[in-house]
Formats: sequence, C-alpha cells, structure tokens
Amino acid sequence: MRALQDHIADWNTVSLAELEYVSLYRRIDTKFVLPMEQLYLLLGSLKEDHKILEINNNRIFKYKTVYFDTPDFQFYKDHHNGYLNRVKVRYREYVDSGQVFYEIKRKLPGDQTHKTRMQTDRMQCSLTSDQYDLIDYQRLDNRPMEMKIVNQFHRMTLTHMNMQERITIDTDIRFDVEGKNAILPDIAILELKQPRYDVASPVVRMLKKMRIYPGSFSKYVTGVAMLNLHQKQNNFKSQLLKIGQFNPSFSEV
Repeated sequence: MRALQDHIADWNTVSLAELEYVSLYRRIDTKFVLPMEQLYLLLGSLKEDHKILEINNNRIFKYKTVYFDTPDFQFYKDHHNGYLNRVKVRYREYVDSGQVFYEIKRKLPGDQTHKTRMQTDRMQCSLTSDQYDLIDYQRLDNRPMEMKIVNQFHRMTLTHMNMQERITIDTDIRFDVEGKNAILPDIAILELKQPRYDVASPVVRMLKKMRIYPGSFSKYVTGVAMLNLHQKQNNFKSQLLKIGQFNPSFSEV
C-alpha cells in the first residue's frame, strides 16, 4: 500500500461533508478492472482535475463486509442468471471510524443502482426481522438468510472538481469463509458513480485510451466463485480469467 500512498500524497483533498453532494444513492455505476501498474498511470492523469477524500489525515480506508444469502444462494444465482432486478444484502463496517451499516443494494433496469442502508451498532451473523422485511424481494419467497462470506479491502474515493461524479478505487481485496481465503493483491476495482453514464468524463476517456473498458464485477459473486462455494460459475468464467491474468500472485488457501 506504500506505493499507492506515494501516488496520492500531493493530491488536492475533499472533506466528507463536501462529498455528500455526490453521494448518489440512485445512480449509474460503471466498473472497471485494472492491474495496479495501470492504476498508478491513471492516477497521474487525473490529479489535476480531481480531489481525494481525506479524513483525519487518512486517504485510504479499510472496509469489511459480511454478505448474506439464502441457504441455496438465491442472490448469487440471480446474478449468474442475469436478472436485471436483483439484490445484495450485507453488513458493511468502515473500520477506521467504527461505523457499521446494514445495506441492501438493488440492481435496477437501465443500469441503475439503488442502495438502502441503516446504521447499526455492530456486525452480526444474522438478520433481525426488521432487517429481513426491508429486503422486500419477490424471489426470496420467505426463505431464511444466512451469512455466506466475509470480504475486506482498502478504498480511496475521488471526485471531479465539478462534483458531478464520484470514483471509488478498491485494492487489497480479500475473501474469507470457514478457514479458506482468496487474496487479490495485484488488481484494482474502479467504480464510477454518475447520475448518468458520461463518456466525456476524464476517467472514462483515459481508461479507453489505456484499453480498459467497462465490465461486471461483484465482490460477493467473485468471492463465492473463487472459493468454489457454488458449482454454477459458467457465466463468470471470463471475469475470473481476467482476474487471473491481472493477478499472477492470486492465492487461495
């Protein structure tokens, strides 16, 4: 992480309060997978017209997420089968601040994403009845929910000087379940969050110049597939192949 910190040391910064203007709970999310070497080049090209979130002199923050699903992995299968209307259910802890949120992330038609969240005291291994009712998902069909996988990563958040878009960049991605883990130290997941997809965005133009194009990446389904928790993986083969190409030091224990 030292190399990454060096690349963002002299950036202009934005406060959390200022960043609230571009929270974009209802938005278009566009994801890009890139190797760390290309991330460093990208950051150099964005420095002049972007700012980075800084809190208490920190610019890279640790996240921990616990994902839930039905015993037969309904949410995972819905993603695999390409349902446009699907959900992910999770607890997310902002480790540096100690804040924990229960979140439901909905993928909507037209490439829109909507996130509902409520603050809670701590991460838990189960859901309360109120949290369960909040899912409100037809294919859940009153089945129970259980904890499936733990995910950890580091994130930095950028915004354009005009405050019209937000960019998150996740690195040091790790998945854990029942004594097994998968670690991805050599790739970054960049997510561009906009009211609508803008091809004129500097980050989109630079990524295109670098021959890096939008793609699908879900931490939950990637972790389930990489740890072989479900046999249905055919529609994720190309994504897993790309991860392997970009991440030669991938390890599974």
